[in-house]
Amino acid sequence: MDYVDISAHTLGEPVFQTPENGVKLESEHKRVFPVSTAIDFTCKVQRYRQMSQTAPQSAVIWNHLGYYLARSGQYQEAIDAYAQSLRIHAKAPRIWYNYATLLEKLGWYCDAVSSYQQALVISPDYFKAMYGKSKNLYKLGRYQEAVASYENSLRSPLATGVHAAELWYGRGKALMKLNRIDAAIESFERALSILPQAHKVWASLGQALTYQNKDAAALKKFDKALKLAPQSALYWTHRGFLLKRMGRYEEALDAFDEAIFLEPSVARTWHHRGLTLMNMQCYPDAHDSFERALKHQAYDYKSWLSLGWALEKMGDYSQAIEAYNKSLSIEPDQSFAFYRQARCYAILQRNHLAVEHLRRAIALHPESYIPRSQADPVLRNVEAKALRQSTPVAAMTTV
Repeated sequence: MDYVDISAHTLGEPVFQTPENGVKLESEHKRVFPVSTAIDFTCKVQRYRQMSQTAPQSAVIWNHLGYYLARSGQYQEAIDAYAQSLRIHAKAPRIWYNYATLLEKLGWYCDAVSSYQQALVISPDYFKAMYGKSKNLYKLGRYQEAVASYENSLRSPLATGVHAAELWYGRGKALMKLNRIDAAIESFERALSILPQAHKVWASLGQALTYQNKDAAALKKFDKALKLAPQSALYWTHRGFLLKRMGRYEEALDAFDEAIFLEPSVARTWHHRGLTLMNMQCYPDAHDSFERALKHQAYDYKSWLSLGWALEKMGDYSQAIEAYNKSLSIEPDQSFAFYRQARCYAILQRNHLAVEHLRRAIALHPESYIPRSQADPVLRNVEAKALRQSTPVAAMTTV
């Protein structure tokens, strides 16, 4: 009876946050040990439990017990069984590999890296352990090490076909995190030369081009991803973002609406839809979009900020101030929010509050808000007072 080694690694779905945040692209992998709904492993688990009691020094029995526990979704018990197997036979790379995949599944990435490394110490050419180590280094944010690990894996003779595409894809993601965008693009293109139907790689390539402000080229990549995966709300959201940034607002709105049809509870999609409507001067509709965004993510300071802006445009200055206050309670140092509040207070003829809030905006970013307030007719009567009460640095910039 040999040691069980099951692997089902696949290219993962990228999880983008909004491109203007410059944030992350990450993947979720279909892991090993999928829980079976078609097969009942209860009898197998009971059998190997009994065998482990009669032959407690059998690493093979503990290994198989771990496998069947994992298949039945009892991950912690499976880890304990694998640990017992390794105490008996620590030189079995497959057990270290199986143990590592369960640690990864439970989010214990640092321990998973160590376990994959143990498998590689025993069997340096163990390709799946190389790949597992690379993925988990990425998850830990150890991107430089992840790049090196992916590159080492690519030197393996087993790095062919889909496996090679996965490695180039993973390398590209790690390079994105290191802001090595050109190298990341090259990696994604290498992955696509092997696996041109991988929609998530097309989307990642589009994300990389978005970072470089190559919006037209990025849009083509997302269109390719959508041709392969038209039900991806995520890709529709990114398409909308690019179209909005290119000033193609009607098309952007259509893309966001498609994303919302597919996944109506994604706050960022509602938020970007609202910004698009703001650009179209459809303020009541924008207001409704921001409210929907906040329904799904109540502590998003950007949506509160945008809601305040929509209310201000609609002439509801008191409610706008409240929305800005909500935003500032989540993210306190927002010069834009203070500036907008200053304008609202000035319009409401509450000049002492207008002065105070403009002073706060200037204190945070004098280089932006001194000239801006000087040119703003609404703040003409409060700008000088705010400057006198602001920081010495701000006052000096007016000399």
